[in-house]
Amino acid sequence: MESVHDIIIIGASFAGLTVAHGLLRDILPSLKSQGTPYKVTIISPSPYFYWKIGAPRTIVNPSALPVDKALVPIADAFSIYPKEQYEIVQALATRVDPASRIVRTDKDGEYRYNSLVICSGTTFASPLWSLSHGTDQLKAGLEDVHQRLPSAKTVVVAGGGAAGVETAGELGYVYGGRKSISIYSGASQLLGRLQNKAAGKDAETGLKKMGVSVINRVKIQSSTREGDRDVLQLSNGETVTADVYIDATGDKPNASFLPSDWLDDRGFVRVNGQTLELDVQGVTGVFAFGSVGSYSDGGLLHVRFATKPLLESIKLHLQGQAPGPRSKTIYKPIKTDMQFVPMGPDGGVGVVFGWRVPAFLVKMVKSGDFMIGNAPKVVQGNG
Repeated sequence: MESVHDIIIIGASFAGLTVAHGLLRDILPSLKSQGTPYKVTIISPSPYFYWKIGAPRTIVNPSALPVDKALVPIADAFSIYPKEQYEIVQALATRVDPASRIVRTDKDGEYRYNSLVICSGTTFASPLWSLSHGTDQLKAGLEDVHQRLPSAKTVVVAGGGAAGVETAGELGYVYGGRKSISIYSGASQLLGRLQNKAAGKDAETGLKKMGVSVINRVKIQSSTREGDRDVLQLSNGETVTADVYIDATGDKPNASFLPSDWLDDRGFVRVNGQTLELDVQGVTGVFAFGSVGSYSDGGLLHVRFATKPLLESIKLHLQGQAPGPRSKTIYKPIKTDMQFVPMGPDGGVGVVFGWRVPAFLVKMVKSGDFMIGNAPKVVQGNG
């Protein structure tokens, strides 16, 4: 009998779960005639999937979107597959050794791979936004905010991207007019990554109407907890204090455990933009998927539209063929703005194919419940 071909997936968020189900449900059964036994091992620091899309509401208004609803257990969704074909390891990947083809973890585990799919995602400066370092840190961070926010008089949000704007919107909806709420974009305007700059201006106008102060061109350089307050050092030399400080900045790739020559100058995993195979000479059978990959701008559409190309690349690799270059089933980058940014449950701003969309459409698609009903579907591989 042939030896097992081990496929290691690092990460169990949107990208990791999508590729794991795609392999177990579709790709591996199609290769059954080859006679090679395969095993998919998922390495993640948490046994849960976190619906971070809804994090702004979970942070600010937990009665509307409680953390227990935003955290979905992973293991049960894989019980439909043969036990010998998969394993879920609760651990943090700490090093990948390409010479021995081994992934090492913080629990002294060593996992050999024949194929490796890096889906480790990105990390914000605050633990409120992901499970990158496990469930306990996320829950502790949320509990701290939930305890202090109701009695807080001043609340400061750092970051003018979607996460910051959505959080400020939730704060404005729940506490506008009753608390001093400020958002520091750290840039010339809100939502600066969008090509359609009007969306950011609309967001600023909307937040101001909700009682949120918008401060552009000033960054929060550092924060220090002094007693029950946060002392914030600003890039303009000023110091401000807040009863609650919510840091929505960072969003840096979780890739420090990888060889440095696998990373681009921004720290993302260097991949071929069409096949998602690692773009490093002499290395085969390694892929990156989702926001950690250099092909992605972090949006979920870069998972959805890249799923079939990635699975095709892995299938070709498992069949002993080179994933590329090829002309069919390749990833084609999204070059226009596609984003919905809720500001409270009643609306927000959005851009589709570069065009602004009305607030009622943002409400219909996302603002109402942050699409929480899709969380179990992602875990089940149907998201």
